[in-house]
Amino acid sequence: MKMQRVPLIDFFEIKSSLQDDKINFTDADINDVDSLPFVSRTARNNGVTAYCETVAEKVNSGGVITLALDGSTGSTFYQHHSFLSGQNIWLLIPNKDRIGELTPQIALYLIASIRKAVSSYTYNLSLTKTRLNKIQLILPLTIDSKLDRKAVVDAMSQVRHVELIEEVPEERYQILT
Repeated sequence: MKMQRVPLIDFFEIKSSLQDDKINFTDADINDVDSLPFVSRTARNNGVTAYCETVAEKVNSGGVITLALDGSTGSTFYQHHSFLSGQNIWLLIPNKDRIGELTPQIALYLIASIRKAVSSYTYNLSLTKTRLNKIQLILPLTIDSKLDRKAVVDAMSQVRHVELIEEVPEERYQILT
């Protein structure tokens, strides 16, 4: 394994989320099977500040990393399930050729590297797409410049109770029968 400094854009497509102001969504109960998490620019609770009724044209697919450009600048989270989004939330869509499948464990490792890389940005010096295009990550790479997934899994195995994150259900809400 060799740790290398690499451009974020070599491993992720940076894309604006489908977004709207929170006031344009209708609040829903977290236990409502049809509700979706609303991801905002908070640094807490995986970025989720509410659950809202689904608005089909505003649904972002899961399996991505979200990044707040301002507010709690640099707040970075893994969104396993579909979600709704507030303004200035960007999506980091994994390059499958370089990363492979974005499992929760791999995502948490990448998030740690991304958070470190953007830690110098603040509310006064917010992130922009231009700045994101220049961000460098430090990652373990294979000889062919792909993410060394074995090194990541080995490193993450040292994290206490990390196996629990692999048990994230495929559906956000499952009805038990």
